[in-house]
Amino acid sequence: MLCASKSRDLRSLALSCVILVSIAPSLARADDPPVAPPATPAVEPAPIDPGPLAPRAFPAGDAATTGALFSDYEHRANARVERIATSRGGLPIRAITLHGTDAKRKLPALLIVGGMDGETMMSTEQVFAALKAFDGEQKTLLESMRVYAIPEANPDARAVAFKTSYPRSTNLRAVDDDRDGTVDEDGPRDVNGDGVITMMRRVAPPGRTATHVVDAADPRIVRTANHDKSEVATHEVFIEGLDADSDGLMSEDGAGGVDLDRNFPHRYPESARDAGPYQLSEPESLGIAKFVRDHPEIATAIVFGRHDTLAHFPDTKDKDSTGRTPMVYHEDDHALYREFGKLWKDSTKIEKSDTADLAGSLMIWLADHRGITAVAANGWARPELPKLPEGTPVPAETGDGEQAAWLAVSDRMYGGRGFIAWKTFDHPKLGPVEIGGFAPFFRESPTAVQASAIADKSAQFVVAAMAKRPEITVSDVVVTALADGLARIEMRVTNKGTMPSISAMGRINGVLPPIVVRLALKPDQVLSGRPVEKIERLAAGASVDYQWIVRMPTAGALDITVGGPFFDTLTRTARVGKEASR
Repeated sequence: MLCASKSRDLRSLALSCVILVSIAPSLARADDPPVAPPATPAVEPAPIDPGPLAPRAFPAGDAATTGALFSDYEHRANARVERIATSRGGLPIRAITLHGTDAKRKLPALLIVGGMDGETMMSTEQVFAALKAFDGEQKTLLESMRVYAIPEANPDARAVAFKTSYPRSTNLRAVDDDRDGTVDEDGPRDVNGDGVITMMRRVAPPGRTATHVVDAADPRIVRTANHDKSEVATHEVFIEGLDADSDGLMSEDGAGGVDLDRNFPHRYPESARDAGPYQLSEPESLGIAKFVRDHPEIATAIVFGRHDTLAHFPDTKDKDSTGRTPMVYHEDDHALYREFGKLWKDSTKIEKSDTADLAGSLMIWLADHRGITAVAANGWARPELPKLPEGTPVPAETGDGEQAAWLAVSDRMYGGRGFIAWKTFDHPKLGPVEIGGFAPFFRESPTAVQASAIADKSAQFVVAAMAKRPEITVSDVVVTALADGLARIEMRVTNKGTMPSISAMGRINGVLPPIVVRLALKPDQVLSGRPVEKIERLAAGASVDYQWIVRMPTAGALDITVGGPFFDTLTRTARVGKEASR
């Protein structure tokens, strides 16, 4: 006001204000507190560059590169590589076995699987990182538990993803998605030649049904109209493509195929187009199933991919319409799987993870049909952004918080690489459109730099999981001589391990063989007790005591054997007057 009252024009106003400011310090009293210098605006720290988007910087999906990943294990004394199936595209599906000094010794085994699709590129890296963890001091764990690993269950999907730089979840089965009698004739393609396949949007012309709106707060966002807020849809949205078959549909019949993680029997989604014509219809899924069938010693399984049951623990009380079949885990296995969830968070410090519908997945087939203690692990989620400095304007609220959050990640962490700006294009079939949207793999997969860090953490979980296993021990027998050549025999079978011999679901479905206790006697020589006993399930730390009254053989010795799918047969020899074991 002082300046304004002494000035009649802009020039005199500026001059008087400068004079006033220049003499202001001389008007201050000596006992006045010092004037603080103006605050320096806070600057957001530069984030660590996550590197190029997937699949760049990941190991390529071609046969030569894939083979190189396995070659290191082909010549190791404690490893074996075998081909368990051939993909529809002719690529090998290999299993790696890591064992201790005695390869023939029967031990409980851990199965690790990755590469079920061409979206979660990191899953293959997680498997190899886990295998690498057993190169050093953790190698001693292989003396008590074997490791089977299938790093690349769907090599075709990975190879195509590298070739097209576009995420792919299915194998190479030819599928007529639009039921027009021709297969794979109208898939997504790079129409505008910018090197990526994104989305197309246009204002819906008369006669077409609009489904989306362009967000008013951030026009990069195209979303479904919110009818609760009286929004009226204005746009159509398509995957970038050409309508090559001229059926009026865009990019609806691309190459392949069957999603292997929807092709397994438990909760098989038979109506889904990508689930396959029937369960285990694909050579890849069938090969994995046969491998699991042929290895009943598999006690635990970890499937890396787009699913997660560790950070996203499922409701174990959730059942299907019959009320008997668990949707994911049996409720009696709740505590067992809770332990694995805690183990994941303690060893990786990862609290958040993406997940997907488990219907038809490998993981729930292992858990519910095979009775194997199986978990699904991912580890990737939308990165957390650092807090904005104080005073930073709050972005306007959009109609789609999830898209807005990903755009913020792209802008502040990826230098904008996560989003392709919308640009106009004259489409040969649709006319004027805009092409752009989120970059392929930006939301589906971490970069190779991010994946390496997550894979190292995942490997720590795998090592920790190796400590959870059943361990069956048998006590020496106690023999008490009775009259007329009879004897009482007592023995105890104990699970000294940290895991039950089989899950509760495994006991119910009865697929895996039980622990069998057998007396080397004819049935008529056993007067009390049974000559063959079965232990369907033995909890961690639990024991079963046995007592028989038998007619001892003339040799005065009796063998008792205890056998199971994950340990060598244990034999105890009972003799009247003394005990022995071998």
